[in-house]
Amino acid sequence: MWRWMVVAAFVLLCLYALVPNLLTRLCRLWALRTGPVRREVALTFDDGPDAKYTGRLLDALKAVGVRATFFVVGQKALAHPDLIRRMIAEGHQVEVHGWTHAFVPLLPPGRTLRQFRRTTDALGRTFCLRPRFYRPTWGALNAVTLCAALRTHRLVTWSIMVGDWRVQPPGQVLQRVVERLHPGAIIVLHDSDETLGAEAGAPEQVIALIPELARRVRASGYSFRTLDEWY
Repeated sequence: MWRWMVVAAFVLLCLYALVPNLLTRLCRLWALRTGPVRREVALTFDDGPDAKYTGRLLDALKAVGVRATFFVVGQKALAHPDLIRRMIAEGHQVEVHGWTHAFVPLLPPGRTLRQFRRTTDALGRTFCLRPRFYRPTWGALNAVTLCAALRTHRLVTWSIMVGDWRVQPPGQVLQRVVERLHPGAIIVLHDSDETLGAEAGAPEQVIALIPELARRVRASGYSFRTLDEWY
């Protein structure tokens, strides 16, 4: 009997935590991975706002006239409201990444719901925003996310990820992004080094690449868009 119970538990875990990711990531169902097929790209940032890096990233974006989409962690947004208000004032889009940077596939249903609902509510109450997009932390979800979040948000992943959470040789992150450019690309970078797996100082290379990234993207005939300009 116990063996059947173990098998049943394993099957349920797969249905809850594995199958939704196969559907959205491999089969590319229900989650936005790219935008419209035209010579435009969306620059997005995860894991902030961060007191050490986000302000300087905003300086860099402002200097080159690029507006981005920030998927923010709810707790950090409330801890640094000045940075969220600056994002809004400078024309950036602020969307939901999670209340904490938890690994969603292994969260129980209640905590899963709080990840996007609590952040959405906090951004609404504090900043008068109406978030419509949700990128689960690590781009990973479970069955509750798939069923519940889709009722109120559009799920977003990416088409260009270059491992910028690791410290890399100068120019390598930039080169990887430029090599993978395509119409409708959704680029994900990170403006914090506080999450599990991130290397200390990695956002410094992201800040440093912004001027040349903007130049090379535009030189290739692309323009930058926020997600709400597409959808």
